[in-house]
Amino acid sequence: MNPLKLIGGALALAALLAGAPAQAQTWPTKSIQMIVPQGAGGSTDALARLVAQALGERIGQTVVVDNRAGAGGVLGVAAAAKAAPDGYTILLGSSTTMAANVFLYANFPVDPLKDFAPLALAADAPFAFVVPAASPLKSMRDLLAVAKASPGRLNYGSGTSSALLCTELLKHAAGINLTRVPYKASAQALTDLIGGQLDIVCEPLSASLPNIKAGRLRALAQTGAQRSALASDLKTVAQAGVSGVVYSAWIGLFVLAGTPPDIVARLHGELQTILKDPTIHEKIRTIGFEPRPGDADALAALQRTELKTVAATAKAAGIKAE
Repeated sequence: MNPLKLIGGALALAALLAGAPAQAQTWPTKSIQMIVPQGAGGSTDALARLVAQALGERIGQTVVVDNRAGAGGVLGVAAAAKAAPDGYTILLGSSTTMAANVFLYANFPVDPLKDFAPLALAADAPFAFVVPAASPLKSMRDLLAVAKASPGRLNYGSGTSSALLCTELLKHAAGINLTRVPYKASAQALTDLIGGQLDIVCEPLSASLPNIKAGRLRALAQTGAQRSALASDLKTVAQAGVSGVVYSAWIGLFVLAGTPPDIVARLHGELQTILKDPTIHEKIRTIGFEPRPGDADALAALQRTELKTVAATAKAAGIKAE
């Protein structure tokens, strides 16, 4: 064979092998978009901005938080799925937007497992069952007694998929019947709860604490496997007498499937450094979440488990996609 052809082929192969990582090594050359499927001003938005700022400082580019609220998070996830898989779009997803909504929305536009790749697990949001401060329900035992004596008499508000699933878990585990009152947003449900139009709501502990401390609401129990540091004096549902109700909303970061592996690896490494920082942990707790740093494999495993859990809950409760 002609030696010149051999040399030419070798040079071409070397250029090809060197070109792929060289292109990725130039990343990022512009700002990065972090899509958040919730509105601005809430605790999830605050967590996104905390991570975005820290990531931007590490990679030398601005990470812009883009709030895409609507349809329980479906609009934000759909918008992220349409982006190019080039590492310039990150999705802040949750157990609701990347798992539960698959079963709650008939025309959910994406496949969370196929369309996205997990980057990092960030935090966890424990929930609590809360009642109006003037409610005669002083404990979970009171709630169960009334619900069993008068099935369907007590109602609950659900302004999010999480609030719905959390309460349906309780209904199934305790063998009780509560009447659902749907809302477009959790803030509306909490307002009616404070006003006495609702009997009980399951909401993130962080969202309920200000009203609990102000004397407008009373917490009956929290839904974590263990007591949250946010309210260490509040019993878990299991400690309050009902087993089988463990619920929290995890938050994780995702990138588009098909993003170059070396860019994914870079993002993964930077996020792990950020989310394992004790200083960041304190800031996450201040926002109202529990730090839960985990790698891509941990997030993927949690997502698959969540999909199975929600599928079982929806089937048992007769929840149909809307």
